[in-house]
This record gives sequence, structure tokens and C-alpha cells, in this order.
Amino acid sequence: MPSPQIQILLIEGDPMDARRLVQMLRSRRAVKFRLRRARGLGQAKRHLQNGGPDVVLVDLALPDAQGLDVLVEAQRTAPSVPFIALSGAADDSLAAQALQLGAQDFLVKSELGPARLARALSFAIARQQAQLRLRSLSLLDELTGLHNRRGFISLAEQHLKLSSREGVRSTLIFIDVDNLKYINDKFGHREGDYALQQIAGLLRECFRESDIIGRLGGDEFCALLSHPGQTGDVLVRQRLLRLIRKSNENSTRFYQLSVSLGIVDIAGPHELERQISRADALMYEHKRTKQFRTERLTHLRELV
Repeated sequence: MPSPQIQILLIEGDPMDARRLVQMLRSRRAVKFRLRRARGLGQAKRHLQNGGPDVVLVDLALPDAQGLDVLVEAQRTAPSVPFIALSGAADDSLAAQALQLGAQDFLVKSELGPARLARALSFAIARQQAQLRLRSLSLLDELTGLHNRRGFISLAEQHLKLSSREGVRSTLIFIDVDNLKYINDKFGHREGDYALQQIAGLLRECFRESDIIGRLGGDEFCALLSHPGQTGDVLVRQRLLRLIRKSNENSTRFYQLSVSLGIVDIAGPHELERQISRADALMYEHKRTKQFRTERLTHLRELV
């Protein structure tokens, strides 16, 4: 089976060093690669935004940025991509800090050879993939496959940091499954789990891939989406309720799926926990309103 082609982004301002690194890679015929070069951090960030490479070699001395800031800014643009830091001189302190910041390796350019470079690229990709697998296991809800509370909070905070820097507001939606206790008591916990899985599937269908959806625990879910505006909030609510209604109409279940919602705007990561609590309170208002309407309708029917 042929070896896959490795997509490499080289962030290197010095043309002679860049040429030398490319020659090292070409001398290792077993390594099939496609390389793109960025001459500075700004150009590198544009490359990373347009499509992630398999691995990045980044010099910590660029024309438009210097030191560990280069690594931090590049990683912020593509957090799931493995980075290897390059330096013109041996510096144990700088190497330790780069590794603590998430670099998979720290290489001194004058000490590099073809075999060592190829091995470093291969190991960096393998380590990053293993770390991502372990991280995903700790951030995913086993029942629904959505993010768990820890995963949702972590990703939402990252999203809000970027959004607040760009001056963009987001919308937080708190979702509570109605009558889950009744479903568990009447039909068993296996059916209750199935109801939660059904709701998770409808949430995936309702929201975009770029939105963050999580199960906070029990019958509570949350979604964070880029701010669609007031009209957009109404449309999102209508779309979700319409999907649930359609699911109920096409189902042979002995119960109806139903949710209560609380929707708030949110500006930054420092607001996240407070706004989750606020959305939770709004959700309970929605739930109480529905219960009051149901009880009133039942009472009117009894009077007729």
C-alpha cells in the first residue's frame, strides 16, 4: 500500500534555510510530501485558515513576528494541527517553553539532517493524532455523541474569545427535554436514553456544523451559535420545534418528544457561566408557561 502524501506548511522567512529544509525532505525518497511555504506569520495564518496541513514547521524568528508569540498565534489559527518549532540556535529554556505551549518538537536548524527531520515530522503527526483521540474521549458524551459539559464549556470559551476579539456576538440556547422522568418511569430508562439520543439527532439537524452543541447532563442540552440576530433567534426556535413536531408525527413512540428553550445573547467567555444560568432560568419560564397552558386547557375540557 503506497504511503500517503504529507501536507507540510513551512513558515520560514530565510530563503536559504527554506531551500535547505526542502532539499532534506527530497533526499528522503520514502517520504512523499507536498510543501507550501509562508514567509511570515500573516501569510501563514491565511494558509492555515484556508485548509489545515498535516504538520507545520515554524521558525520562531520571522520578519513580522518573533519568539513564542509566533507559535501561539499560529496554533490559535489551527489548534488541531501539529506544530514543530524551528530555531537558529540551541536554547533549552525556549525549547521547554515551546513544548509547554503545545509544540510537538523543537528542532535546531543547524543540527538537522534528512533522517531526523523526516522522523520528527512522522512522530509529530502520530503524537498529535493520539492526543486528539484521548481529548475527544474526555470531551464527548458517551450516550449522544455530542460534547459533554466539559467539552462544551471548553469549546464555547474558545469560540467566544475569537468572537469577542472580532466584535461579534453569539447566541446561547439552553434546551431541556420535557417529561423525561415520565418516560423513564413509564417505559424504562432504556427508552429514556433513546429519547435523549433522538433529541441529540434533531439538534444536529437543526444547527450548523460550525455551531457548538453539548449535553450538559441529564435532560439538559446547550447550543452556542454565531449571532443570527433577533429574527434569526425566532427562526432557530421555530425550526427546532418544527423538526420535533415532524419527528412526533412520523414516529410510533407511545410518547411525544418536547423541549423547553431559553435563549440569550452572549458577548465574551467571561459571561459564559452566568449566561448559561440566565438561559436556564428563561427555559424554566418557558416550561412553566407551557404547563400552565396545558393545565388550563385540561380544566376547560373538563368544564365542557
